[in-house]
Amino acid sequence: MLSSMATARTSTRADFIRALPTYQEAAELIEIHPSGITRAVARLGIEPELWGGTEKHLRARDVLKIAAQARRASIEEVAGGLLERTARDPAQHEAVRAEIDSYLAERQPAQPVPQGAFLAELRDALPRQYAEQAERIYRRYVESS
Repeated sequence: MLSSMATARTSTRADFIRALPTYQEAAELIEIHPSGITRAVARLGIEPELWGGTEKHLRARDVLKIAAQARRASIEEVAGGLLERTARDPAQHEAVRAEIDSYLAERQPAQPVPQGAFLAELRDALPRQYAEQAERIYRRYVESS
C-alpha cells in the first residue's frame, strides 16, 4: 500500500513537471529566442524543474517573471498560453491557474511617472525646438484625456 501511494505521488509530480513548458516552449510563449530564456533564468535566479535529467521546464510563475522582464508578449497573453497548454488536464490546469493568480496578485501596479519628471527628461534628451514641440503635443493629449 505504501509503495502505491509513493508511486501515485511521484507520478503526479512527474505529470506536473511534464506539463510545464520547456525553455523552447516558454520562449515561444514570450516571443523571444530560447537563449533569452537561459539568460533570464540565470539573471533572475530561477530554479528550473528537471525532467529526465536533462530537459528543463519552467513553472508558470517563472515564465511570467521572464515575460515581465522581456517586455515582448504581454503577461496576459503568456498567462493565456500557459492555461491553453493545460486545458485538457483539469488538475494541471488548476495548478497553473493558481500560480498565475498568485503571481498577478503579488505584482505591484505600475506607477506613473510624474509629469514634471517626464517633461524634464524630455527637455534633457531632445534639442530645444523638438523638446518644445514634443511638450506641446504631450500637453494637448494630457488635457484631452
